[in-house]
Amino acid sequence: MGMFRMGEFFSRSAVSKQRPFVVLFALLCLAMTWLCPVLGHAAENETSGDQQKVYKLDQVSVTATRTERPIMDVPSSVSIIDESQIEASPFERVEDILRTEVGLDNAWHYGMQRRGIKGTVHMRGVTGGITQRTLILIDGVPQNDNANNSIGWIAWSQIPKDAIKRIEVVRGPTSALYGSEGLGGVINIITKRPKEEREAFVSFGYGESDTHSEEAFYSKKFGSFGALLNGRYEESDGFYMEDPVTENVIRRDRRSTRVYSKLAYDINDRSNIDFSFLHYRHKMNKGRPFFYGEKEDYRYWLDYSNKGDGIEWKALAYINDDEKDAFIDQKRGPLAYQTVNRKENFPVLTWGGELQSSMSLLEDDWLTLGVAYKDVHFETDYTYYTEVREYEAEGDQEFISPFLNYEKKFFDDRLIVNVGGRYDYIESENGKERDTGTSRGYGNFDNVYPSKEWKEFSPKGGIVYRPDRQTAIRASVGTGFRAPTLFELYKTHTRGGGVTIANPDLEPEEILSYDIGAERVFLESIWGRVTYYWSVADELIATRTIDAARNWNERDNLEEVSIHGMETELEWRPKVWLSMFVNYTYNQTEIEEDPVNPENEGNLVSDYPEHKVRAGVTYANPKLFNVTLLYRYEGERYQDIENTVELSDYSTWALSISRVFRDRVKLSLDIENIFDREYVFAKDEVEPNTVAPGRIVMGSVKFMF
Repeated sequence: MGMFRMGEFFSRSAVSKQRPFVVLFALLCLAMTWLCPVLGHAAENETSGDQQKVYKLDQVSVTATRTERPIMDVPSSVSIIDESQIEASPFERVEDILRTEVGLDNAWHYGMQRRGIKGTVHMRGVTGGITQRTLILIDGVPQNDNANNSIGWIAWSQIPKDAIKRIEVVRGPTSALYGSEGLGGVINIITKRPKEEREAFVSFGYGESDTHSEEAFYSKKFGSFGALLNGRYEESDGFYMEDPVTENVIRRDRRSTRVYSKLAYDINDRSNIDFSFLHYRHKMNKGRPFFYGEKEDYRYWLDYSNKGDGIEWKALAYINDDEKDAFIDQKRGPLAYQTVNRKENFPVLTWGGELQSSMSLLEDDWLTLGVAYKDVHFETDYTYYTEVREYEAEGDQEFISPFLNYEKKFFDDRLIVNVGGRYDYIESENGKERDTGTSRGYGNFDNVYPSKEWKEFSPKGGIVYRPDRQTAIRASVGTGFRAPTLFELYKTHTRGGGVTIANPDLEPEEILSYDIGAERVFLESIWGRVTYYWSVADELIATRTIDAARNWNERDNLEEVSIHGMETELEWRPKVWLSMFVNYTYNQTEIEEDPVNPENEGNLVSDYPEHKVRAGVTYANPKLFNVTLLYRYEGERYQDIENTVELSDYSTWALSISRVFRDRVKLSLDIENIFDREYVFAKDEVEPNTVAPGRIVMGSVKFMF
């Protein structure tokens, strides 16, 4: 395949697919231009000026270098989704809010309830089935648990939307600072601290499929102390997401509860300590009467920070105590789909901590030193109801990881050099797996697996040149890795009539990545960025077919995968109350070497489209209303590494409209998939295809006091 295949993208058929977007977006821009005098006059009393300040130059990231730095001074491609953007989004959950970001792919909709409680996020083409290769953080706490993250059982999307201060997206390998999981990048959800001004509300939402939610929120600072409390309940009849809808198919209904709290204490004007707690519980049906899941999470984290003159200290401790039960229906024989075959229980306990110090050695440099520790324990056991059988598996994984980052400025701060690295010592031990079953042909074993040790050093380096205040030209090189999860090493997984066999001989995935790019602010209101990246990944873990007749598969390392792509972004804020954006991602993730199955060489890795487009417009005026319109295009992609199952491209629109009355009542209307577009998430030769839920309309009222 050609490097960019732009001729194909802009062929007659491709242009016809894009024409609705181009025409509608152009009409929207013309309409907004015509409405500008009217809406602008209404907004004048709400703004201090007709022109917005150069907003990109004021954005600061704490994730890219583990210290506060302007995003235009860091060598990575960084995006900040701020509080106002989060509020304007028509989506409730973080993974859906991220849909508009360049270089990210999150095709799975929350309503599908197919893979845990979130859809897998892919970044910069680092994908390969459902395995999670983007590091997810909440206030710096790693949410990828190294046990089940291969199927997305992590609760990062359950942080309340109103409790999020900002979301930071750092693209490219991040193992030099954060260790395992960050092959494609890192997403850090940073929560709010209570403020002096009270923030309190109760809200009620209702919409499609008899979906309703009730939520309460309170945040207030009392002297040196502060408290943030949130509770939410949601229930839905769910959606039919199978095509065709057979007699065994039902709506994917759900019920969930969430309790989130943060207690904050300001020790003095330079240091503070926060304690956060999250309890999440759900029951979700997967599309058949006896195929459903239950999950309960308890998350605790304590963080301390101290900012002195020329030196900063941070400390973090956390516990993630999670448990999931999956109820799997009987799929064969006279009881097919009419009863529960087994209950799968998955408790996982993850705990750890970090300590870091950042200091200015000279006026134009900054050094960060730290160490991280993480311990993971994984168990699973099956209770069978229709056969005499026992299954269990377990294992442990431990990480010890010192790291550093150093920044130096030259030539009156116009040239910025950044280098860093991290050493990870990882041990997987106590792995064992036992199965007494023989009815399916695969079973009747009692395996004890030897301990394994890995030692990974992840260096990185980058340079930024600032010819003027509005411009940044950057280049970087970095490495990343992902340790095999306990699930992949020690757990044989059965779903959909197929078996995926554990592989204790898996090796860590590794990646070497380069990128070069530039960004600039034009005329104080237009911002653009273009980035080209190229990566070589070794030992990516994928599912390989070993017996097609019996549907047996095995996890295995792919020899070499080549990734290259380009991200282009453009934002325009002509007025303080009006903003527009459009971005385009080209990505090609190709299997370069596969000695086991050479016929796969040259194929594209599954689940990642070559072309993605995002666009949107936001009008924000408290006197009238706030409205956001978003467009999303996903190109064609393959479901398997053999490239035999192709999924068609699709596009969707989403709309959010809200208004606040007398600073006390907020009415909102959110519409996903406005034109009720049906598209396929997954094809299945035996069972119905998995399709999108169609148009989703939700309304809500929020009472603020």
